[in-house]
Amino acid sequence: MDDIKSYKRLDGETPEELIYRVCADKDSIGSWNDVALILNTLLNQDYGESTYRKKFQSFNKMLDANRKKFSDSSKQLDELDKKIKEYRQEQIKLQTLNIERNRLDRSESRQELYYQYVGNVINTLPLPEFEDIVSYEDNNSREYILNLSDLHYGASFVSENNIYSPEITRERLFYLTSYMIDFIKSHKLHKLHVLCTGDVLQGLIHLTDLKINDSTVVKSCVEICRLIAQMLNTLSAYVQIEYYHTPSANHTQIRALGAKANELMDEDMEYLIGNYIKDLCANNNRIIVHLAEEGKQYVAFSINGYNIVAMHGHQIKNIESAIKDISMMRREFVDILILGHFHAGKQITVGEGCCADCEVLINPSFVGSDPYSDSLMKGSKAAVNIYGIHEIYGHDETHKVILN
Repeated sequence: MDDIKSYKRLDGETPEELIYRVCADKDSIGSWNDVALILNTLLNQDYGESTYRKKFQSFNKMLDANRKKFSDSSKQLDELDKKIKEYRQEQIKLQTLNIERNRLDRSESRQELYYQYVGNVINTLPLPEFEDIVSYEDNNSREYILNLSDLHYGASFVSENNIYSPEITRERLFYLTSYMIDFIKSHKLHKLHVLCTGDVLQGLIHLTDLKINDSTVVKSCVEICRLIAQMLNTLSAYVQIEYYHTPSANHTQIRALGAKANELMDEDMEYLIGNYIKDLCANNNRIIVHLAEEGKQYVAFSINGYNIVAMHGHQIKNIESAIKDISMMRREFVDILILGHFHAGKQITVGEGCCADCEVLINPSFVGSDPYSDSLMKGSKAAVNIYGIHEIYGHDETHKVILN
């Protein structure tokens, strides 16, 4: 038998661990009585050899009985590790999607919060004295779109052939309202479509805008919302109004923190302007305001069966292929594309149907020429267009209303 002194209790070793360690060395120690002598000495006990022998045998039986279970647990742990890895991968994917969703939610919340602040100074307009709307059956084959674009409200300047200021904007809108009342009566209309294709404000996209802006952008926003809504409200006394507002433009972008053009396209005050014109006209059942679907850079609608898409135009790289590109993107054929932005009116035929042309219609600007256009020795009169959409021949009529 080995010397008893060669066995010592290890640091932190429990009595059970000591008993198992010594019993496992029984063959090298000698007999079970020798094992009992060592353990009694180390544990200061007086048990017979059978006590330690039975404990050791019981532990080995328990170990054998559970050996397969322990083996299966190892496999289960491996499988669990695999599942955890797959879960983490899915969690990373979900987090990636949530980052984008949270970005959109924050953008939408900022926009909603912003026009809640503006809404503190905006109240719905009082209803006008309505006249009876008469439907003239012989004139139902054609409907008209009044297109407002590039008002650049808030700007104040004197150019070679034009003078502009917020007061002049008001005068032009009052004149246009009077003109449209005569147009409605002379053409015996029961419905009028009014479209705004952006750049309603001069904004602050250039440092030079600080020089020509007559007021703060927020104040200008409130004022122009009321002016456009007042025009719609007045016209609704004579006809049903369908109003469409494009959700983005370049001058109404909020270029914070040195952002570049179109870098923060969702931060656009056109979204605010469209929503508050809708709020201002909320009590008028003769005005229906159509806004773009959330996330879209354009507004789409149909008149007399023709699919029309309207946008500001700063997103367009190639005007001639724009209808084809938008049709492919929407997976729906576009008959007419209406743009602003370019300040000079144009009509571009890009295709042909059985009875009507497929066209890009570019509206002139409400603001007209300015010092910048003078520096390029280019310019055009301040104007708006009225487009006639025939149920068979599509766009077959344009009226240009000169404003200066």
